[in-house]
Amino acid sequence: MKIYHKYLLKKEYGLKENTLWYTLGNLCSSATSVLLMIIVTRVLGVNEAGIFAISYSIAQLMLTIGWFGTRSFQVSDVREEFSFSDYLNLKIILSIVILAGGIIYSICLRNYGYKLLVSALYCVLILGDVFADIFAGRFQQIDKLYLAGMSYTIRNICYCIIFLLSLLITKELIVGLCAAIVVSFTVLMVFDYPMIKETSIISFKVDFVKIIELVRACFPLFISSFVTTFIMNIPKNAIEVTFSQNIQAYYNIIFTPSSLVNMFCMFIFVPLYTSIAKAWNGGEIKVFKKIIFRIVLMVFGLSVVVLIGGALLGIPILEFVYGVQLMEYKIPFLVLVGAGCVNGLNTVWSYIFTVVRRQKYVLVIYVISLVFSQILITPLISRFGVTGASVDYLFGIVVICILFSVIFVFKIPKKA
Repeated sequence: MKIYHKYLLKKEYGLKENTLWYTLGNLCSSATSVLLMIIVTRVLGVNEAGIFAISYSIAQLMLTIGWFGTRSFQVSDVREEFSFSDYLNLKIILSIVILAGGIIYSICLRNYGYKLLVSALYCVLILGDVFADIFAGRFQQIDKLYLAGMSYTIRNICYCIIFLLSLLITKELIVGLCAAIVVSFTVLMVFDYPMIKETSIISFKVDFVKIIELVRACFPLFISSFVTTFIMNIPKNAIEVTFSQNIQAYYNIIFTPSSLVNMFCMFIFVPLYTSIAKAWNGGEIKVFKKIIFRIVLMVFGLSVVVLIGGALLGIPILEFVYGVQLMEYKIPFLVLVGAGCVNGLNTVWSYIFTVVRRQKYVLVIYVISLVFSQILITPLISRFGVTGASVDYLFGIVVICILFSVIFVFKIPKKA
């Protein structure tokens, strides 16, 4: 195995190959949550799918804590202000916060017993994504992004297969999650960690001064990611305490395609992220603006395709894949798809504001949106049900996009 690791580290790939592998890895990673939801719905039914869906939502919010916005900061840290060990030790600390936070959040939603256990196990599962993220950041930092793509691909495919087999054999969601956890961490230890050791100095001695500096540097971007996910969760939280588990499952099913544009944005944007950072830090403002303009055009193009495709084929495809009737949810589905398109652009804005080190604006923008979304959710969901929940999410995302655009035009400096 050691020989294979050395072979992979010595292999040289260009931008095309790096992008291809990373795209494949991200596709597998992004598809995993959808695939797991399909598996649970098909094998265990809509009620269990509802429990799984809210557990996934809780875990996704906790995942933003685990990521803490360090990925974009890490790969743009071309001067290596912080060592890999600083990033790693921060992730270990945040892992404890994730587990505690997931349990507290679940209890706040009045989830106890079985539902609480499912949520806790899902939070353990996403710890694999936390460490995969920091490993991928290091691989990208040393121009080995293809390794991140390979790791994502292998890990997600393996634990999805094991999850499916476990459910088919035992019909127990708890068993499936436990099996997936074991496989996920095994792949990280066998594939990623040995190559990280070859390319990085690893020390588990915590430098608290550096950790605090890193937290301060990444905090605004973390808040943007946390608040974005919380805005997504506001309708789900309201549904959880208002309606049945079945409605929770249906809402999460129609919510799924809204992430497509965001997913494709990451395919396009992440491989170019270091180039954007270098262009800005090198004072090449024309190159910087040109890359951004190209990305924004691509986002709009993808949005048009997704909106048209969703309107024509979205509901029939979801009904076929999940095996449930969804036609009555077509309007909220289209609202959510539109919100997903806008959110794709917001993701790009967040990264750009990080590159130019104007994260303070990101913090303000997302907090404003969160306040408005939280205020509106109760009257909207009381009057319009699932459609109201969808409109609340769209409103929050649009507010973010408008504020980003205005601040970029009027406040971002014209030179690095």
